[in-house]
Amino acid sequence: MESVDEYNRFEKLVHRFDPHARLKSHRSLPGGYSADVTVLELVAGDGTVRKLIHRLHGDVDLQQNPNVAADEFRVLQLTHAAGLATPAPVYLDATDPLFPTPSLVLEYAEGVTDLKPGDPAEYVMQMARELARIHRMDTAGRDVSFLLRLEDDCASAVGRPPDAPGITAGERELIEMLAPCWPLPRSNTPVVLHGDFWPGNTLWRDGLLTAVIDWEDTRRGDPLFDVSNARFEILMLFGAKIMDIFTRHYESLNPVDSGCLPWWDVYTAFRMVNKLDFLATEERDESLIRADHRWFVKQARSRMGSCRGTHQPPK
Repeated sequence: MESVDEYNRFEKLVHRFDPHARLKSHRSLPGGYSADVTVLELVAGDGTVRKLIHRLHGDVDLQQNPNVAADEFRVLQLTHAAGLATPAPVYLDATDPLFPTPSLVLEYAEGVTDLKPGDPAEYVMQMARELARIHRMDTAGRDVSFLLRLEDDCASAVGRPPDAPGITAGERELIEMLAPCWPLPRSNTPVVLHGDFWPGNTLWRDGLLTAVIDWEDTRRGDPLFDVSNARFEILMLFGAKIMDIFTRHYESLNPVDSGCLPWWDVYTAFRMVNKLDFLATEERDESLIRADHRWFVKQARSRMGSCRGTHQPPK
């Protein structure tokens, strides 16, 4: 009965944006951490078969941003119009939603996640190229006021007293490194951010990057946030040398002021410090992950002076 009810609900959803289509099949995609993802295969009125993706966000996303579905849909409208490698938005089910919360339908993006590329250097250079394109996206005349502000997230995190209830020892150490430099000087123009740019949110086919997916964490803010997040994840997967190749290639394509990159690296380490066990794999156990995390913090701390030197106290 549940399967029949689910089929009927998805078919009603399809009819909301294509009344002449028929739902052929639906199947859940495994591995969705922040959203339930379902592949919809439908037959259009002219007989052509079309594959779509349905995304229903979970509690964590909704707690961070109650408008997450609408925001993801709107930012994908921007990126698709700009010709970026992102899924095309099809339908936002927000008015009288068929599911417990608003959800969105996207075109199916061809490709697979590949965390073991044959040529990691070429792989991360392609990532750097697409991230630079995202950050260079022209939003002049486009409404981006709906995007959450990254600096609000940072202020909330860094502004917590080190002895506040619930703060772990690892978080406390990193807050004490971050706080003296906050607020940062605004040396880079705020841009549209992916918010969780890492290899797991990219799709590949025949060695080429085909799509950047999962935009539920999108924000507006300093591009170094996305760069730092990718640096950390690339370090965990491929090591420091490949991380540096990614960074240098990005900077060659999008010359930003990287003076505060060490601060953003510490901020990334802060965001990850309580999730390190989640990053462990069969190839790399938690002890190796923690060792890389310590190294990431150490290399950032050694260069934090470049950011402290430009810090201006708030007026």
